[in-house]
Amino acid sequence: MKFIQLHTKNTVIIYKNTLCSGASIIVISLFLLSLMIPIFLISLLNPHLETSVLYEKPRLEFEYKSIFVANTANYDKSWRTKNSFTNFHLCSTYPKLNEILNDQCDSLKYWTNDFDKDGTPDRVHFLQEIDSLQRNLANLEWILVMQAKLKHKCSLSPPAILIAHIDVPSTNQFRSGIVTINAELFLKQNVEFVCPYLGQNIRSQFNTVLINPQSRSDFEQYRASFLLKQLELQPGYFQLKLISTSYEARPPEDGLSVQLNLDIGQASVRYYLSIWEKLSQFWLYFASFFGLSFYLMNKLKDYLFGKHILRALEIMPWKKLY
Repeated sequence: MKFIQLHTKNTVIIYKNTLCSGASIIVISLFLLSLMIPIFLISLLNPHLETSVLYEKPRLEFEYKSIFVANTANYDKSWRTKNSFTNFHLCSTYPKLNEILNDQCDSLKYWTNDFDKDGTPDRVHFLQEIDSLQRNLANLEWILVMQAKLKHKCSLSPPAILIAHIDVPSTNQFRSGIVTINAELFLKQNVEFVCPYLGQNIRSQFNTVLINPQSRSDFEQYRASFLLKQLELQPGYFQLKLISTSYEARPPEDGLSVQLNLDIGQASVRYYLSIWEKLSQFWLYFASFFGLSFYLMNKLKDYLFGKHILRALEIMPWKKLY
């Protein structure tokens, strides 16, 4: 009858028994269990292993496409009259839209700040100036079309149509003054972005949200609700997250000024992991969990053999004792 080594304790005591013995079966089962525990733990983490989150500051470029609408008090009542545009003032960079409403204005200013000197703007500013309103400002809506680029993992261009809607409190309503809006850029993702990798050349595709600058009949395309419906169908898009709004009344000759200060920070971008990234993460987690489970199973075998719960032949090498 041939004995096989089952367990070694402190490199001094060696436990041996036959291959078909109950002790051998239990030792083999414990070894298999030390393999299964990491796999089970990794399966619990499986949803987290499907994606990775990277932080990147997007590069924004303003396309000088803007639609600014200032609604005055009681605009809902005037909306039902024959002249439906009586109680709001529109200022845009789309000539055809300005022709529809007989509004002509070219007073949009744009500038940027690069605080860390890395070539990517950290804050952008927009300033829209118009004449004093005939009635108090009730709310305003501002649509800004920008181009955003992500390049950390692969080159992606999610849509960046920024929409700011501000309802002015009754205590702060005025006909002329300064409205200062502070906001930050926010990435909203409906699904994880996909980048090409070895064996698969697939990249997230974004449908272009276009406003036809030559159209005079399709007024609906200039509305924020219409643009939002198109954005919600995208894998992801950039939008505004309002932080604060301040109001300061001024004399009528100063007109109405609205300034938007937009902070551009690190965006949290979710990417779908490639098969190679999943394998590397799997082995990393498996090695960590297996080391722990193997240690625990080894301590359990020490207890089982030390208390003679498992029967085996004990061999004590004399040379290692002295």
